[in-house]
Order: sequence, then C-alpha cells, then structure tokens
Amino acid sequence: MKRAFEGRKFARLARLAVVAAACIALDGPPATAQGGGLGDFLSHLFGAPAAAPPTPAAPARRPHKRDFVPATTTRAPGTPGGAPVQADFFIDVLGDSFGVLAAGGLTQAFADKPDVAVADKSRDASGLVRSDYYDWPKTARDLATGKDHIDFVVIMMGVNDLQQMRDGAETLEPLSDRWRELYGRRVEAVVAPFVAAHIPVAWVGLPPMRLDRLNAEVVKLNEIDRERAEKAGAKYVDIWNAFADEDGQYDAYGPDVDGQNVKLREADGVLLTKAGARKLASFLDAEIRRVRDKNKPQNDLAMLPPDIEQEAGDINAQIRREMGAPEGPPAPGAPPPEPPKPEAGPILSLTARPTSPGGTLAEREATPADEPVAVVRVLRLGEPVDPRAGRADDFSWPRL
Repeated sequence: MKRAFEGRKFARLARLAVVAAACIALDGPPATAQGGGLGDFLSHLFGAPAAAPPTPAAPARRPHKRDFVPATTTRAPGTPGGAPVQADFFIDVLGDSFGVLAAGGLTQAFADKPDVAVADKSRDASGLVRSDYYDWPKTARDLATGKDHIDFVVIMMGVNDLQQMRDGAETLEPLSDRWRELYGRRVEAVVAPFVAAHIPVAWVGLPPMRLDRLNAEVVKLNEIDRERAEKAGAKYVDIWNAFADEDGQYDAYGPDVDGQNVKLREADGVLLTKAGARKLASFLDAEIRRVRDKNKPQNDLAMLPPDIEQEAGDINAQIRREMGAPEGPPAPGAPPPEPPKPEAGPILSLTARPTSPGGTLAEREATPADEPVAVVRVLRLGEPVDPRAGRADDFSWPRL
C-alpha cells in the first residue's frame, strides 16, 4: 500500500517537471540561428553552456590606390581637361568712364586668348583737371615702378576735363591758352613714366558727341591729346571716323566688328554700348598684336633642347636632299645657286584700271608709210569694208 502511494507520487512529480520545463522553454529568449532543437531546450532546462569565444573582426580594408594620372598633368594647357593657360601678356587700362569701356571691350576681344590678361585700372568720373580728386600722374608713376608686370598700357580719358582748372590761386577757363598748356603737361606726365620703363602706351582719342557745343570742345581736346601724347612717346589711336557719319558728325548707329549695323552709343549721346566698346577695342588690336609679337622669341628652334634641335637639323637636311638643294656651303669657284622661286607672283588688283608700263598714258601708234590704204581705213579707222556682190554683207536690192 505504501509502495503504491510512493509510485503515484513520483509520477506526479515527473509530470510537474515536464510542465515546468515546457514553461521555461516558452518564456526564454529566442533561439539563435546557430542553435535550436533539443540542445537549446536542455540548455534552458539545465543551464546555458559556456559562451563561445567571439569571432575575430575582419581586418579593415585599405582604400584602393588610384592607378591613373589626372588629365590635367597629361593634356596640353588650354585643351579640354588640361591645366589652365597662364597669362604671359598683361594690359593695363587707365582712364575715366571711357577707360572702363575700353577695358571691357578688350576683355571681350581677348576672351579666347587666356594668355592675355586685361586689368581695368580706370577710375570713373576722374580726369586730368581735378588732381585733388584723383592724381593720374602719380598713379602712372606708381604703376610704372610697381611690382606688377605690365606689357602694354591703354589710356582713354578727357570727357570729364572740359571744366575750369585751378593754377594756384588762379582759375583757368576751359581750352584757354594757359589751360591748354597745363593740360598738355599733365598728358605728358601720365605717359612719361611708362615710356621711361619701356612700356608701350596707346592713347585713345574721344569719339564725336551728340551735343554740338560739346562736340566742338572734344575736337580741340583730342588735338591736345594727340600732340602731347605723341611728344611723350605714346601711340595716338584716332577712332573719330569709326563712330561718325559720312559728314564726320555724331552717329548713334554704325557697323560693328562683324559688319552689322547696330547701336554703338548710349542714350546720353556720350558713352558707348557694349558693341561700341568692342568696336573700340578692335582699333587697339593691331598695335597690341605688334607689341606682343615683338616680345615673342623670333627663333623658336633656339629654345628647343639640344637633342630636339639636332633632330630638326637632320630633318631639314633630308628635305634639302629630296629637293635637290645643296646641303652645305658652295665649293670655291662654283657658280652661285639659282635664287629660289617665289611661291606666288605679285599681287594684282582685279578692279584697278589698266595702265601701260611705267604708268604712262597710252598713245596712238604711228601709221607705217607703206601700209595699204584699205588696211588703215578698215583696221585703224574702223570704217566698214566695201561689200562684194553675192557676199553676206551685200544688202543691195534687187539682187543681181
């Protein structure tokens, strides 16, 4: 009896243990991807095994080293993807509001030439009369002796100078004799420092104005600028006819650099439009180009490395051999070589009137004494030939 009671008690405890184990399994943490099944159940029932050692972290990945050279180091400067071209020709523009316009026109003209730099040093509302407002002779001295490199100087001013000038305690009227003398000295004082520093200077004259009174004064002012600027060593650039009509007077419209008829002057009748400023710059292009080409080395071969120079000499010798030209100096006593034939003949005008050799007027040739009378009458005097019966020029009627 007692033994049967203990057996039932043991079976009851076993059932309770199984139920408790199931509850613990349901309330415990979820199984990981590495475990699961009976092993996890027993681990929750009888205790978790010892933690596995942590997996070592993967070594940090080194950044990939670039195995190419940037395009800016392999392509020629100025080409797409290449390094920017460094300017080697520097232009300084001095003046008043017209100087500002000249600088803008030159910047537009050399937009496709990154090796040319245009620096606008102009000062609006300035001039040579009011040195108390802005002292241009002093500015010119500072620029000519400064550290900034200058290859060319453009000066355009004077539209603000048609006013009274102070000479000590005396007030001078515009364009009076004393006024003209002092103003001319100041023109020379602006040009002289650059000429002394061997910097070419171009002084640009003013264009015609719409007001007749102002226009007459500008004409006299341009005369002073031309005389004194050229005396000081500058090149005077006259743009009057480029902005005038057929009578030499003010015209707001005219051809631009492309030959199209556009508006060149602003509504105030004084300043230039953007197209006018670009046209102004075209009159400076020839002088700037001349100075720029003069500063460039004349013999590019002299600047090549010795090995390239030798190769160029060999190529030239090969070309001479192929053309049959002598490679070295002529032997003593040998006849002089024939002069090279020109690639093209003289330039002849297709529209000019023909002239006789030497430009003399053509004369009637003398009639030889033994020339038949019929030849003289027909070929020289242009008279018709006597018709012959039955010939095509015989118009007699009725026909015989």
